[in-house]
Amino acid sequence: MASADDAPVSDAEAATLFAPLRDRSRLVLAVSGGPDSTALLLLHARARALDPTLPGAVVVTVDHGLRPEAAEEARLVAALAARHGLPHHTLRWDGDKPAANLQAEARRARYDLLFDAARDLDCDTVVTAHHADDQAETFLARLARGSGVVGLAAMTPRRPVDGLLLARPFLDLPKSRLLATLAAAGEAWIDDPSNADPRFDRARWRAAAPLLADLGLTRDRLVATAKAMARAAAAIEAQVDAALATGVDIHPAGWVALRPEAVVTLPEEIRLRLLSRLVRAVGGSPYGPRLDRLETIATAFDGRDPAVTVAARTLGGTRIEQRRGRIWIAAEAGRGAPPSLRLEPGERGRWRGRRIELAREAPHAVTIAPLGPDGRRVIAATDGLTPTIVGHPAPPAAVIESALAVFRDGELVACPGLRHVRDGERILMETLRLAPISP
Repeated sequence: MASADDAPVSDAEAATLFAPLRDRSRLVLAVSGGPDSTALLLLHARARALDPTLPGAVVVTVDHGLRPEAAEEARLVAALAARHGLPHHTLRWDGDKPAANLQAEARRARYDLLFDAARDLDCDTVVTAHHADDQAETFLARLARGSGVVGLAAMTPRRPVDGLLLARPFLDLPKSRLLATLAAAGEAWIDDPSNADPRFDRARWRAAAPLLADLGLTRDRLVATAKAMARAAAAIEAQVDAALATGVDIHPAGWVALRPEAVVTLPEEIRLRLLSRLVRAVGGSPYGPRLDRLETIATAFDGRDPAVTVAARTLGGTRIEQRRGRIWIAAEAGRGAPPSLRLEPGERGRWRGRRIELAREAPHAVTIAPLGPDGRRVIAATDGLTPTIVGHPAPPAAVIESALAVFRDGELVACPGLRHVRDGERILMETLRLAPISP
C-alpha cells in the first residue's frame, strides 16, 4: 500500500502551496534541472493554470561553471520552461572559484545572481524548491555547528532579502512526493553527482538519515522541532527589533554604535541575537558568527559599565570595541578584510554584503575600498568630521577609517556615508547606488 509520502502533489494542492504568494507581483523560479526544482516549475505551471490570480514567473538557472555538463543542463531547463510557456534565463558564476568552502561560496553566489536577476526582470520574489528533507538536514547541520535557537529554526517559508522576498513553498513536503509528481507526469530530471559526494556535509547527513531515523530522529521529528524553534525565534526577533530601535545607531558609512545602557538589562539570549545581527550586517557575512565565539564577545562587552574602555576584539569580519560610552562595531581592516571592488559603468557587485551598482551612464570606473587613514585626514581637512557627519559621541579613528569609500585611480572620489564628494564628481555619485546597512 502506498503511503502519503508517495502521493503525487495534485493541482489543487499545488495552488494551495503557491497561494501565500498571491500578493507578490512576479516570481523568479530557481530551477537547476534537478528533481526538486523541476517539480517547482511543473507545479507552479499547474497551479497557475488552475488559479490565474497567482503571480506569473520567470525561470532562472545558475551555471556555476564547476561542471562541463552544466551548460547543457541549462539548455534542457530552457526547453522545459518553453514547453510550459515560461521565459528562461541562464546566469553564470564567472571568475576564480575559491579553494575552500566551495559549496558555501557557490550558494552565496547563486543567491546573489538570483536576486540580481529578480531586480533586472521586475520580479519581487525568488522561489526555491527546498523541501522537508532539506529542512531536516539543515537542522542537523546547524545543530552540529552549535547553533542557537534562531539557527535551529532552520529555513523559513518567507524571508525578506534586500527589499525582495525569498520564498520556499515546499518546506512541509517530503522529497518523495516531488519525485512521485514527476514520475506521474512522465517528466525527466537531471541528477547532480555532487549531491552524493561524501566530501560535502549535506551528502553525509543524507547518508546518515536512515540510522538517525532508527534512533527516533526522523525527518518529521526534526522538521517539527525546527518549527518549534521558529516560534521561539520569532519571539526573540521581535525583542531584538525593539532593541535595535531604542539602543542602536546605524551610521550610513557602515558602522553601528550600540548604547550599553539600553541593552544591559536585556535577557542574555536577546543580547546574543542583537550582537549576531549587528556583526552580520556590518561584516557582510551571509551567516552569523558561531555561538561559542559570540558568547565570548558578548561576555566581554556586557555593557555593565559604559564608562569603561574595553579593548578591541574581532568577530565575523568586524572590529568591536567599547569607548566613549558606546560599543562600536565596524568592519575589520587588514587581515580578513575583503579585497577592493572595481566596477566599470554598468557593473554591480557586493562589498561587505552590501549591494552596489554603477549605472551605465557613469562617467568612469570606480574602486570601492575602506576609507583608511589618508582618506580620513582628507575629509577632516575639507568637510570636517563634525558631530552632524560622524555622530555624537565621535567614533574612534579606526571606526571612521572603516567607512565605505569610492576611489578613482587611487584618489579618493567620495565617501557617501560621510557626505564627502570631490569637486567634479557629483555626476558620478548620481549613478552609484548603495544598499543600506540592514541588521
